[in-house]
Amino acid sequence: MIDLGIEVQELLTAWGNWVLAEGNGLGYSSPMASLMRGHVVEKSKIRSAMFLTDDEALKVERLVTILCECKPLDGKILKLKYIDRMSANGIAEHYLAPLKYGKDSVSKVSSHTAVQHIARAEGFIAGLIVGQTRLSH
Repeated sequence: MIDLGIEVQELLTAWGNWVLAEGNGLGYSSPMASLMRGHVVEKSKIRSAMFLTDDEALKVERLVTILCECKPLDGKILKLKYIDRMSANGIAEHYLAPLKYGKDSVSKVSSHTAVQHIARAEGFIAGLIVGQTRLSH
């Protein structure tokens, strides 16, 4: 049986790499990259991931856009993870805590909360992929 969760994570990692590679010969300028470019707080090492063509990456970007329209918070957190490469701790500290308590607050949000949002977003994308696969057969 295929582990769709791992496949979705690999797909999203490859998509994030594609978005970050804007201007490096890909032939397409991602609207999401333009929006996200100024909001990078933390970057980890670039993970090796599968290669996506521009067409494949655009399909993933459309799925992420659907997520952002249906679940804006989960969509934003997914982008923070896969484009900005923020850890769950970073997302909790730099995004969720200020969102919940205000930017000047010292209150914290658990990284577990960020992990839950990431898992929910990945599951949403996986569900869209499964739904599209069923419709095409």
